[in-house]
Amino acid sequence: MAFVSILAIAVGCTARNDSPAGVASPDNNAGIDAIFAQWDVPGSPGCALSVARDGELMYSRGYGYANLDYELPITPHTVFDVASVTKQFVAALLTMLALDGTLSLDDDVREWLPELPEYDRPITLRHMLYHTSGLRDYLTLFPLAGRDDYYPISHPQILQMMSRQRALIFSPGEQYRYSNTAYMLLAQVIERAGGQSLGEFARERIFEPLGMNGSLMYDNREAIIPRRATGYDRDPDGLTRIVHNYNFDVAGDGQLYSTMEDLLRWDHYLHGPDKSPIYELMLTEGQLDSGERTGYGQGLRLDEYRGLRTVGHSGSSWGFRTELVRFVDAGLAIAISCNFDDAEPGTLAQRVADHYLADSLGPEDGAESAEAAAPIDEPAAQAPDLTAEQLREFAGAWFSPELDAIYRFAVVDGRLELRIEQESPVTAMPVAGDEFEFAFHPKGWSEPEQVNIQFDRNRGGAVIGFGLTAGSERGIVFEKH
Repeated sequence: MAFVSILAIAVGCTARNDSPAGVASPDNNAGIDAIFAQWDVPGSPGCALSVARDGELMYSRGYGYANLDYELPITPHTVFDVASVTKQFVAALLTMLALDGTLSLDDDVREWLPELPEYDRPITLRHMLYHTSGLRDYLTLFPLAGRDDYYPISHPQILQMMSRQRALIFSPGEQYRYSNTAYMLLAQVIERAGGQSLGEFARERIFEPLGMNGSLMYDNREAIIPRRATGYDRDPDGLTRIVHNYNFDVAGDGQLYSTMEDLLRWDHYLHGPDKSPIYELMLTEGQLDSGERTGYGQGLRLDEYRGLRTVGHSGSSWGFRTELVRFVDAGLAIAISCNFDDAEPGTLAQRVADHYLADSLGPEDGAESAEAAAPIDEPAAQAPDLTAEQLREFAGAWFSPELDAIYRFAVVDGRLELRIEQESPVTAMPVAGDEFEFAFHPKGWSEPEQVNIQFDRNRGGAVIGFGLTAGSERGIVFEKH
């Protein structure tokens, strides 16, 4: 049923495959081009923009370069890693399977992935769609296990990692917490329920029917992707090319590669006048057990901008930033993707909307006062001054069955030094009592993560293990090796 509906709507989609470097708009394009002018210069990465209203492509252009080595310009046909924009496609495919009667969104995920642990409360597919599952984030777990962003990752490895997790961050349905793990596992549910790979299923049910000829799920890091943009990182020494984003053999939470015009074809199918059969389900807002609403549909953020309702999602990957947003009542859809890591396509999309919807938008949000925004300075706690002899209590090798990794502590020059697998050693600084912290900065991460370690003792006072907390990933267990 869903498949037939996609075919029917695709025929009416007027976003064109044959657009040149730019599609003319009845509006003054100079105002739009000015928004992107700083990147529309030689030697700069940039952005692709496509805008549609009621399914008609109004403007489509590239700014800057897709590849600086070969000086290839960005065009409407350039293919980008759109990262978490992928999630709405995974949600759509899962919902199609539910409408087909193949599965239920209220199924316990272990019906499809029995390898996962049995927790106190079952995790349903619906919990995972709405980011209320409580699952730990695999993108943090793998680096903590000594496998940084240059380490090739496959679906079986992710499933093995999650099968070792003894605890959740919270009970399913209790809180909202954005989860890449949930969508990566949902992709595996789709593959098992649908009997084909996520990429094949997406191509059959979405890409081909909608004419999304520049789109694919990137689940083979050796695959050739015509017209693919290269991602860039900006550091004090200038721009550098990012290569490690090609080490994933998985798709689900991200790894959709697409053009901006293709994303608008999808947007028109989902929101167009004939309304797809999955529309109401995907735009149903999530709700916690407490009744609190989450502001998130199925792979879609439900929000507003200057008084107008918006539906969309952002995407952030190594060297790529993307925004796909629809202003629901105005029928305006905007897709922007940029190939440099400090881009802010969400802000750019708002500026584009300001141009096209000037007569419909409400007043701009007032800025928070400097006084209200000022942080409160709290006196720093005095860290204990531990002797080398005291630090030796914590020295040795410690194994985490959850990470399948060994952490080695040694006292070096009066400091407690930690080595995680093959990573460079870091200093674990005492905080209080048996508590330490260290700055964790694996290769590929733009910013370090502060990690907390709380050592445990037995009744005799001997150190027997520790619990590790990194961001929201709390209580990861380590035992004496």
